[in-house]
Amino acid sequence: MEKTVQNFPVFHPNHELPRGITGQKAGIYLHLPFCRAKCNYCAFISGPPASEAAMDRYLDALLIHLRMGAEAAAEQTFSTIFLGGGTPSLMGPSRLARLLEAVFAHYFIASDAEITLEANPESATRELFETLSPLGLNRVSLGAQSFDGEELARIGRVHSREQIFQAVDNVRRAGIDNLSLDLIFALPGQTVANWTSHLRQALACGVDHLAAYALTYEEGTLLDRLRREEKITPVLDETYITMYDEARDILSQAGWTHYEISNWCRPGYECRHNRLYWNRDEYLAFGVSAHGMFRGIRYGLITGIDQYERTLLSGGWRNLADRQSAFLHPDLLAEWVAITPREMASDVMIFGLRQTEGVSLLHFKERFGYNLMERWGKAIQDLLERGLLEQNGEMIRLTPRAYMLSNEVFVHFLD
Repeated sequence: MEKTVQNFPVFHPNHELPRGITGQKAGIYLHLPFCRAKCNYCAFISGPPASEAAMDRYLDALLIHLRMGAEAAAEQTFSTIFLGGGTPSLMGPSRLARLLEAVFAHYFIASDAEITLEANPESATRELFETLSPLGLNRVSLGAQSFDGEELARIGRVHSREQIFQAVDNVRRAGIDNLSLDLIFALPGQTVANWTSHLRQALACGVDHLAAYALTYEEGTLLDRLRREEKITPVLDETYITMYDEARDILSQAGWTHYEISNWCRPGYECRHNRLYWNRDEYLAFGVSAHGMFRGIRYGLITGIDQYERTLLSGGWRNLADRQSAFLHPDLLAEWVAITPREMASDVMIFGLRQTEGVSLLHFKERFGYNLMERWGKAIQDLLERGLLEQNGEMIRLTPRAYMLSNEVFVHFLD
């Protein structure tokens, strides 16, 4: 939905609004769009900063935006904070310290909150983690993507294999004991042997969590252009499936938990922030292009850094009569929509099925007031017969065979 001033959602203090989608858990997402170089596969709002001053200016705007959201969330306790990008580690220790200090100054953060920083190996310095760990940082998500130098160069990454191991050491020396690694498979020219080597090297690093995503050729990226020009060849479908199956086998043999289609961890190291997304709980989002879900409103922020900074640094938002909704100023919104219970139920099914434990019939009924079989019984029965879903007691989940066919399943829950 296009944003308009007329459609701007206004939250009044005396208006009885739900505390959150579940009324319990909530997170904060902060988008930091700068990176040293744009990767060849990346379609996110990100890119190199024009200068150090450009990062300072963006941070100043982001800090104002954070303060604006505090009044609307005054009674909410937040259980996760996630600094994503871009490459947040590029912002450096002092800027990120200011940002974390501001979050704690303006929001109630649970004493056991999970606080994650995305980092790339080339900017994952020991000083960075030693500065942020005392401020609450307790989880790092490291964008390794590959351990092969040629593969890294092919996809436009600017770090080396050696820098991955150094970054892991820097995290551990700072006393951070929750470390995730991102890897991409089905890269052009990648073999199954290459991929299994990356998985084994990731395990050898001693990390606690692994996100393994298949390469997608996003429109507008360099890799997509090269694919269309037939200068690179995507891996065959059967190779893609074999690579995914190898990940499942190798990580299972290592005793890891496969808890979401693309995510594995040592027992107890599931990403709590991502769980909020998948469980359709509430999360505030700040920064260009960030998406949040707050008090029944799903919203996306504008993608233009200049407009974002101009709106916030000019102080024009101070003229809003309703200060609770100031952080959703119409000049900051690219889109927003009030989520109906029916739409939320569809989301819960789709994102719940992404998690390997599946969807609980009991929890669904407690949340929405009806049995999900009343709405989707026919579709579920068909998917059970086709071997794409399975039922174990009150849990309905994807079969392993359906992990690579999940979109064929999810489409049945979009009505």
